[in-house]
Amino acid sequence: MKYALPVSIIVLAASGLAVWLIGNSLMLGIALTGLALALWAFAPSTIGRLGTEYRPSGGVDAKRVKQYRIDHPGATISDGVRATHQ
Repeated sequence: MKYALPVSIIVLAASGLAVWLIGNSLMLGIALTGLALALWAFAPSTIGRLGTEYRPSGGVDAKRVKQYRIDHPGATISDGVRATHQ
């Protein structure tokens, strides 16, 4: 189920090209490929998962985040914000 959307996008794009090249049906090929592009454009991995990002209440103390990142090399800014607000 995890790969249902990416596989369907690839299958639609490939079938659109096959219908156009092998079946000589340009309009159907464009429609299938366009549907694949629309699915890809609005897929959650493309636009992000809306409403799931972490938003701390109150202000973010930049000095604490910077110190966290110094103490933990390789940590991202988001990691620092999450760690300093807990």
